[in-house]
Parts: sequence; structure tokens; C-alpha cells
Amino acid sequence: MKKVSALLVVVMLTTMLTTLGWGGAIGETVAYKQSPILDAKVASGELPPVEERLPKVTKLPDEILPEYLTYENGKYGGTIRFITSQVRWDADVFVGMNEAFLTMESAASAVVTPNIVESFEANEEQTEFTFKLREGLKWSDGEPVTMEDIRFTINDFVMNETLNPVVSAWMRDGGIMTGDPFTFEEIDEWTFKLKFKVPYGGFAVHLSIAGWKGYTELLKPAHFLKRFHPDYAVEIHGSEEAYIDFMTPYAKVMGYETFALTDVFKVFEQIDCTNWEITDVNDVLTSVYFKDAGQTENFPVLYAWVMTSSANGVSTFERNPYYHKVDSSGQQLPYVDTLTSTLVENMEMVQMKYISGEADFGRESATIDNITLYKENEAKAGITAYVTRTHTNPTDIMFNVNYPDPAWQEVATDVRFRKALALAIDPEEILDSVYKGFGSVNPYYPCEADPDAANALLDEMGMKIGADGYRTSPSGLPFSWSIYHNNEANDIIPVSELLVEFWSELGLKVDIKFIESASYVTMREANEVTMRVAWIHTTQLWHYLDWFLGEWAPMWNFWWTKGQQNDWEPPQEIKDFYLKVESLMTVDPETAVNEILPELVGFMGENLYIIEPLIDVQQCVIINSGIGNVPTGGVGISWNFAMEQFFYK
Repeated sequence: MKKVSALLVVVMLTTMLTTLGWGGAIGETVAYKQSPILDAKVASGELPPVEERLPKVTKLPDEILPEYLTYENGKYGGTIRFITSQVRWDADVFVGMNEAFLTMESAASAVVTPNIVESFEANEEQTEFTFKLREGLKWSDGEPVTMEDIRFTINDFVMNETLNPVVSAWMRDGGIMTGDPFTFEEIDEWTFKLKFKVPYGGFAVHLSIAGWKGYTELLKPAHFLKRFHPDYAVEIHGSEEAYIDFMTPYAKVMGYETFALTDVFKVFEQIDCTNWEITDVNDVLTSVYFKDAGQTENFPVLYAWVMTSSANGVSTFERNPYYHKVDSSGQQLPYVDTLTSTLVENMEMVQMKYISGEADFGRESATIDNITLYKENEAKAGITAYVTRTHTNPTDIMFNVNYPDPAWQEVATDVRFRKALALAIDPEEILDSVYKGFGSVNPYYPCEADPDAANALLDEMGMKIGADGYRTSPSGLPFSWSIYHNNEANDIIPVSELLVEFWSELGLKVDIKFIESASYVTMREANEVTMRVAWIHTTQLWHYLDWFLGEWAPMWNFWWTKGQQNDWEPPQEIKDFYLKVESLMTVDPETAVNEILPELVGFMGENLYIIEPLIDVQQCVIINSGIGNVPTGGVGISWNFAMEQFFYK
């Protein structure tokens, strides 16, 4: 019998389930229903009836594996309150609202189903992927989603060298930068095909969850964006001069005194609202950023909720009346009418809001070190604190081996230094004092609480202790560095403090620096960061391809991803590592997990560009006790996927 690939099985299963009504239409005999909050708008004619707002083939939610959720058809109404300490960013809202082209169940499953599209299939060779749009699917402004949106996105953006100078690796043959971009073939007004020259078994995974790409990578609202696109300047505005006059107010809002066609990329990029900008109050989505340019309409989206206002640190998202998912009784999702995201000063304030009952959901910032605090305040706050698997390796340590300081280059590029730092770490102390024992020591990294062995390596390198009590570089240069963090989670600071303690015992001078996320990005891009402690996805969710290449080797990574646009060509072993990471998505999932992933883990354990002291750390998820359709297990981040299914009981 011919062996069938894992992805092909998924496609065949998806076709079966859609026929049965799972993940597809709910049947012609079920009448669609809507939230009462929309009744007045339908009655006044402001909105069409619900059955005219939904696609012909709707989507039943299947983001959570059945063993982790006993689904109930809920009831409408209410607000879910979120708290964030990050300016213009709320991770829980982002994950809960983001809609990918396809869906992967429960974040770590191998099952991929249609989401924005009605169906998809791959040929046996895994070189051609065919997609059918949902006929009748509409943008949040009521305009239909058509093949023109796909055509515009691929031809006028993805393949447009002005707006997109480099086609992303995942859109190329084999998912690598040296491959050619996919070929787009339009089959009919609802069906299209993306073709590759080589097998690319992980392409569907890219379209479902890997890298949080969202549908915006392949589907943009042409009816909204064409007026801003230079290729349609004459067609829509009559002349290039008229187009420049139209774009100038937008450019001025962005800081340009004058606008020319050479500026079009940056201006268009800001106007285009990608999935990463769902919670960005400065984006055109809220009509805030471009208000002075005369922009009054929100950017059309396909999410369950649409940001409608942002003031005094509170962003409000209201239900999208054209959302394409329903439950088995015909009720259009989401159940909850409104989301709010409130910005607070810091992570400590986030925790206070959790235990005072001012948040209805928290995962990104709810850390296991506070589990006792959460449990003690459950009744008072009206919350339930759950413990489940985290999708990340928390508080991993990343060396920037490209940082240009001479002393740093002399020391940090020597694997003996990185190994010494690992040897000095006491993972049991981190596990017990920060994570309350909820996790395990990582066997792949030499974190052994052995300062004697660490000191021996530093001595071997020639790092002598100077008059000030601190080690110098082998050539005698003063040597010190900072651990940077964004305080994204409550465990970042205590882990960093322990690292300083471990390494200070070796005669190393190191401190901790907090920097706001936007400023951090600027510093990282300028190659000004020595070391970072953060949560990353490496092994738990292998398909994210998240090995933080831009953190431990930002200049090598820039050279690799941006088509060799700097002088930092990586050594061959790093190029081979990059290729190995990318190859995770060119093979079937079984081969990726059982053969390629162990090689990557082995490479990192040997070279220690990243140090991961712990694995299998658990996390908390805090949810209002009155909310239904709460998952009971799986990877914690997948609980966000159920957000449109949450309802107040």
C-alpha cells in the first residue's frame, strides 16, 4: 500500500469532517441567530439580516481538541476585560483574536483544518496546495471577500519588489531563502492554487499557526488598499500627481514633510493593518493615527472583534457582525459582545488587577510563581486560577554574539565562556524559588550549579580578576554586560536576579536593565543589546521555528533573512543551522519532530547561544469563574483560541 503523508491524511480528514458538518456548514435546517446587540441595526437597515452576513459555508469552531473542551452552545452578552503592561500591545487579545488562513487544533496538534478558506488540499507530492474561498464571506465593513483580494495581495504586494523587497522564506520553495517564490494560479472565481517546485509538507502549518502569521499574509482588502497603492495611482486618482496629493496628508502624519513615490513603502506599510497590529492603537485600524489625514473608516478585518476606540489607556473591541463562525445551534459567534484592554504601569500592577477582580482573563502575564496569591484571592476576585502546560521555554538566556564591543567579541564568542555561565547556574534553585517546583531541569544544557568548573574555564580563557574584583577579557580589557528584559512576565526579574548572583560569584560584572519594548526593538536592530532573558518557543511548539535568531545573532540573522544586505555573513555552521531550522517545515511532522528537532536541540546544547535551564514549566491561566467553555488541558496558549466561544453562564 502506498504510504500517505501526514499532511495528506489531515487534508482527507478535513474533507470528511466538512462533509459531516464539523468545521463547515451546520446544515440548511438550522436558522442562524445573532447577538441581540445587533437587532436594532438590522431593524433600521444599517445591517443586513444575519443570514446575509454569513458565508454560504460557515465555520464551526474546532480550535480546541475535544479531550480538552466539553463544548456548550452559549448565550450572548457581556465584556471580557484584559490587562496589559505593554504599550500598544496585548498578547492575550492578539492570540485570541488572530485568525489564520487555516487552523491548528490546540496549538500543538498535527490536525490542520480550514478557517478563513472553506477548504484546502495538497497533492500527493506536497508541492501544490489548492484553496477554496468561502463564498459570501465579508470584511467587517460588509464588503465581500473575493478572488480580487487574493490576487491583489499576491500580485501587488507579496510579489511587488517596491512594497515587499524580499519575499519571505516560508513563501519560497522548501521554505528557504534560496528557493524561488511560489507560483499563484487562479482556478476559478473562488479557487486558487499555490505551487512549489519541491516538496513542502509544512506549508499548511505555516498558514495555520507557525509564526502567528494570520490571514493578512495572503489576504488583504483590495477595495480599501488599492487607493493607497502606487500601481493604481493613475487608475484611481487620474494621475501620479493626484495620487501624491492624496497620500501627502498620510505621509505628514508619519513625519514626512513632503511625500514622493520613493517613500511609498513606509507609508503603505503603516496604512496596511497586519495581524500584528490588532492591538496597536496607533494603527489605522482605530482611525486614530490617520485622523488628521481625513481617514474616518476603520481598516476592514475578519476578526471576531474590531477595535472601535482607544482612550485613557483603555482599548475597546466590539463584535464583528460579519464574523464567519457559528455554533451548532446556528448562533453567530462570538458570544461575548465586547473586549477591553487596559494599560497599566507595570507587571506588579497587572498582578494587583488580577487578584482584585478587575480582569476576566489572564494568561500571558499570569505566572506560576504567583499561584498561591491567585488561589488565595479566587473567591474575592471571582476568578479561577488554572495550571496547565506552557507553550514556551520561560526565561531563556540569549547571548548576542554579534555585539561589536571588542571585549565582548573576545569573550562571548568563545564557547568556553558560554559554557562557564551555564555551569554556574543552579537550575534547581530557579525551579524551586521562582516556579514553585512546577517544571523540570533541562537535561540538554550543562546547568549544574558548579562554580568551580565554571571558574576553571574562565581561568583557562585567560580572564584574570583585576584590582576591582572583576574579571577582564583575555587581553586585559574591562569586561561587563547587561541583561536586558521587557518585564513581559512576572518571572523575568527574579530569574535575572538569580543569574546575576550566580555569575557574580565567578567575578563577572553584570547588571539588569529594563527597557520598554518599542525602545528595545530599536536597540536590537541597532545591535546594541548584549544579552536578553525572555520566553521563547523552541521545542514545545517546534513549528514556530522560534529559535530567537534575531536575538543571539541579530546581524547574522539580518544577513540571512534580508538577502545579504550587510557585511555580517554567518559562518558555515550557522548557515547550516538556519537551513536545518527551515527544513523542519519541508518534511512531514513525524520526521521533523523525531529526526530534525533533536539535531537542533543538540546543536544549541553544544554551542550554547541560548541557555535553557528548565523545561516543562507550567503556567497559570486566570479566568472569570462565571465564564463557560473553559478548556481543561493542553498547551495554555491554546485556551486563548477559545475566546470567541467563551460566554457568561
